[in-house]
Amino acid sequence: MARPTGRHVAEQLGLVLAGMFLSISVAPAQAQDVPSLEGTWKIATPETKLKPLAPVVLTAEGRKALEQNKRLRSQHKFDDYDIALSRCSNPGVPRLMLTPMRFKIWQRFGVVTFDFEWNRALRQIDVRGLPTEPLLVPQMTGRTSGRWEGGTLVAETVDISDRTLIDDLMPHTNDLKVTERLRLIDADTLEDQITIEDPAYYATPWSSVVTFKRQPDGFFPEHVCLENRGTAKPSGRAK
Repeated sequence: MARPTGRHVAEQLGLVLAGMFLSISVAPAQAQDVPSLEGTWKIATPETKLKPLAPVVLTAEGRKALEQNKRLRSQHKFDDYDIALSRCSNPGVPRLMLTPMRFKIWQRFGVVTFDFEWNRALRQIDVRGLPTEPLLVPQMTGRTSGRWEGGTLVAETVDISDRTLIDDLMPHTNDLKVTERLRLIDADTLEDQITIEDPAYYATPWSSVVTFKRQPDGFFPEHVCLENRGTAKPSGRAK
């Protein structure tokens, strides 16, 4: 078999380099096709509760769980139903989106990252379309997969621990599924349409819309919830 000549090697090397250049040059073009939600954001109107777009229909079990939460709250037994408030635990999805403090969004390498000022919480949405394995144990922020539908980021979160709440009162089971549709209304307004599905507690899915306003980019000072209990709750008004 004939040995490759120097010219042949140079031609092959040229093809390889050309392919590498093409892949590098195409990547930014593809990235430009994805809307940018990057920036610093803050909820437009601080809320402790999601405001349903239509009446919420609870099942018998759901009503029982909600009444229990109300009773525990009236008795100030927060550790029995709201560990985000009593222990500064991660409030979970979607309640984390109700924080009155700022958060930053980063889009890098197929992952959308939410960096929260509150307790330096972190949330990530994988938009690469890769399969994900169910969590062995449900977690506070669950397991989120995302995709782009035009200018909207669709994020679906499951495997959320039932030790969290939907807002500051509404309960859920480990079978909760949260679907979010995040999109820019204008350059300074971000909308998050949140849909709740949990057949054990809610007879039908229900939705709410949360709006955020763009903030000046800046440094987030260290915030340790347990050391700043006089500043803000994980969602809503000051404590």
